[in-house]
Amino acid sequence: MSKRASARRLCAVGIIAAIVSPILLTATPSNAVVGTPTTADTYAFTARLTIGSNDRICSGALVDPQWVISASSCFVDNPADGAAPPAGKPVKPVTVTVGRSDLASTTGHVTTVTELVPAAGRDLVMARLATPATGVTPVALAARAPATGDTVRAAGFGRTATEWSPMKLHTGAFTIDAVDTSRLAITGQGSDTLCAGDTGGPLLREKDGKTELVGVNNKSWQSGCWGIDEAEVRKGAISTRVDDLNAWLQQVRALPQQAQVVDGDFDGDGKSDVAALYDYGRDAQGRAQSSLWVFQSDGTTFRAPHVAWDSGATSWTWASSKVTSGDYNGDGKTDIGVLYNIGLADGKYRSRLWTFTSTGTAFNPPTVAWDSGTSWSWDRSKVTSGDYNGDGKTDIGVLYNIGLADGKYRSRLWTFTSTGTAFNPPTVAWDSGTTSWNWDRSKLTSGDYNGDGKTDIAVLYDYDQTSQGTNRSKLWWAFTSTGTTFNPPTVAWDSGPMSWNWDASKVTSGDYNGDGKTDIGVLYNYGLVDGKYRSKLWAFTSTGTALQAPKIIWDSDPISWNWNASQPLSGDASGDGKADMAIFYDSGTASDGRTRQALWNLTSNGDTMTAPRKDWDSAIQ
Repeated sequence: MSKRASARRLCAVGIIAAIVSPILLTATPSNAVVGTPTTADTYAFTARLTIGSNDRICSGALVDPQWVISASSCFVDNPADGAAPPAGKPVKPVTVTVGRSDLASTTGHVTTVTELVPAAGRDLVMARLATPATGVTPVALAARAPATGDTVRAAGFGRTATEWSPMKLHTGAFTIDAVDTSRLAITGQGSDTLCAGDTGGPLLREKDGKTELVGVNNKSWQSGCWGIDEAEVRKGAISTRVDDLNAWLQQVRALPQQAQVVDGDFDGDGKSDVAALYDYGRDAQGRAQSSLWVFQSDGTTFRAPHVAWDSGATSWTWASSKVTSGDYNGDGKTDIGVLYNIGLADGKYRSRLWTFTSTGTAFNPPTVAWDSGTSWSWDRSKVTSGDYNGDGKTDIGVLYNIGLADGKYRSRLWTFTSTGTAFNPPTVAWDSGTTSWNWDRSKLTSGDYNGDGKTDIAVLYDYDQTSQGTNRSKLWWAFTSTGTTFNPPTVAWDSGPMSWNWDASKVTSGDYNGDGKTDIGVLYNYGLVDGKYRSKLWAFTSTGTALQAPKIIWDSDPISWNWNASQPLSGDASGDGKADMAIFYDSGTASDGRTRQALWNLTSNGDTMTAPRKDWDSAIQ
């Protein structure tokens, strides 16, 4: 927004109480930013929206080649009544111009809007473009809110002090006065202000050469704007927060394609949360994109997710990532580790271990904790985490496939011990040696099964079919930790005459009965029965020296539950000292092309699990 001579401000779209003081704003739609005209390529993601036959002008921001974010009040007849437009095709035709900071030029992209998706409870809407603006770089989405006192910048095509309908995009500097759960109170610096036509325009944080979207502008006193009484000197305005709606924005964009999930107490409140590393595919520049979502537990439910990290302009390939979690720096908050595939270079396989340390509210950008240097095949690695030496910092274990030699399969267990700031180079904690051990038949998990304060490793092993045609598994081969290495594996349970299909088993670990010794859970696939998918959850309770025979702690009957769509996790989400079960569920693709997922919560009562409760569904609200 420009200075007073060219000042513009956003008009209010309703009567509201400001966050900082009880100001009342006018009921006029916001107009342009009074500020500095931009150069040709600066803030090219800012869009001009023409609604109806020039019935209303608003601003917006390109957040995806096919989506613009703006204010929902732009699309209703009476912005002051607080109503949201209906989802779907806009009632009046909408023309969007983006990538053109000077409207007299012919650069950028001009198209129409085919769909509106309003956000519940906020003056915010996503608008789908009829044709994607592939030549314009979208603005990055913020993952955290600005703080009081921060300087932010607004952009828009609204009025200025001297122009009713300016032809150039303007920007201006604002100070954050207050932050609440859904809004930001801002005040223009100098003579900068928001005017009519700026409604829906982006509020931006600029730091270290990066620009990201923190809010969408919607109300203002319009001091200094064309047509406003010169006696009006208030430059306050209200913007809608978007940082906490990042996950919703991504759902609308249909970016999440698939996820790897882990559990842990990411905020350090004593209750286990869930994190998902999501695959976003590739952006317009061909970069692989990924993002970390966190579902925090409040003790009774998992809250709607927030985005705690986004790869942004950095290419991060989801398919090259194997995810695990643990408190690697020993600060009481769970971090995330990713073993990443660098690929083949100079005849050597190369892998890298990255860690995302938790701040309690987000994750720090990933740092390299180890690089293989020598040849290390990512494809031959199965990853798990636990405090194997009992020093209060989580380490990482990798079961590695050495391959077939002299007619025997050979595997090796490596551990990366944490120093608190990095990981020591991997050391061999066990080698199958002359014993044949097939890596492909091993499913890995970690827990303190004997209750001595050091994490052990367990493997569910596939023995294929017996001569009688029954499936046989050996659960578990247990590698107990000595603190410096692992004892040779011992059989903690053998399916024996009981048919147990290794291929139908998904493995996890948790102290389900709260006795201080980790138990093992298996989500088991019973296939299609009477037209319904059926799954059962079995628990192998630890005695400290072995595992008791499995017992059923939940049966999906009579509901249909697809094992293939399930990722089970064990963690104490309720904070009562007993591990519960979370299941991340893939519900397939909806008719609009968006992926559909859900997070279910099964609470332990010490002996069984409660029926699953759906805490979150990705369906657009």
